[in-house]
Amino acid sequence: MTRPVLASTEPPGEGVSQEPRLPGHIARLELPTPYPVGPVNAYVVFGRCLTLIDTGPNTDEGEAALLDGLQALGVAPEKVQQVVITHPHVDHHGGLDRFLRHNPRARVLAHMGAAPFFGGSPEPRLGFYRQWLREAGLPAPLIPAVLEGLRRLGELEPKAKPQRWLQDGDLIVMGDGTWRVLHTPGHSGSQICLYHESSRVMFTADHILPQVSSNAIVEPAPGPGAGRPRTLVQYLDALRRVAALPIELALPGHGPPFADVQALVHERLAMHAQRLEQLLGRLATGPATVFELARVLFPHADHGQQLVLALSEVQGHLDVLEAAEQVRPDSDALAGTGAGDPAAGALVYRAVDAARRAHGMSGGGG
Repeated sequence: MTRPVLASTEPPGEGVSQEPRLPGHIARLELPTPYPVGPVNAYVVFGRCLTLIDTGPNTDEGEAALLDGLQALGVAPEKVQQVVITHPHVDHHGGLDRFLRHNPRARVLAHMGAAPFFGGSPEPRLGFYRQWLREAGLPAPLIPAVLEGLRRLGELEPKAKPQRWLQDGDLIVMGDGTWRVLHTPGHSGSQICLYHESSRVMFTADHILPQVSSNAIVEPAPGPGAGRPRTLVQYLDALRRVAALPIELALPGHGPPFADVQALVHERLAMHAQRLEQLLGRLATGPATVFELARVLFPHADHGQQLVLALSEVQGHLDVLEAAEQVRPDSDALAGTGAGDPAAGALVYRAVDAARRAHGMSGGGG
């Protein structure tokens, strides 16, 4: 049975470091997932607008844990007035259809950019990922298995659609308070945080996690004619935006609540800066594809979802370096590591100085 985490009235024992206490009107439910990230948090906000934040995964175990947790709080599912989805990843919104079977009248809210991940099919996305995996240099024999894994994840998305689509700056009532919607793209293009200004409490969802760094996952363009979003560029900008706010309590999508958001953001930014230096150092020795660089940085991420996350992580950092004009993609040549032939159409990334030297030696210099 899921045990909800409630506001504590017990003082910490001597020498014992406790996580920050939840306000009395908020409860956290830890729900099991079948994914490497482990349990996911759902939250209940009590008051005149009883609100559930995220629903957990589309699994029997996740559904049972959510219902058990609500029961332990004395909350009947049909009493929940609205469900707010922080972002459309299946560990957070996959269980929506299951919850709505218990309460079909609950109003659902999500960011407008999440529309393709509700009530649709993953098939349109697979064409984008097929092309991106080729450009990343993933060997052709590995691509079908990766696409099949993405298809299976997509089939776990809910069919129900939100009644209200949110935008940055919107105000919504949860419990007895008014919360501001902050669009913080990066981990997901439609990731939102929810900020209560007077109490300085923020639901950070997966934008900022206390125990792991959020992955800026490569996603398709948000609409026709738009280019692929530079998700890590977006993510780093959104991190800085959140760090500039006065926040005393952060409630994440995974792991315990935490207090010092600015310190954690500084730590995350330093980690990304170090990874940028690692990639520049590798590219100084010669050009490479995204896949070849991922094998260097994440040698054990060699299949399935972990491979997609590793490729996304490298792609994101290359996007940052390209925006800073420190690297450039080049489709004229392919690097090789003996790990299998890259897919046709693979892009090779070069450090800018090395790329200029190569261009000059080929006779293209002035």
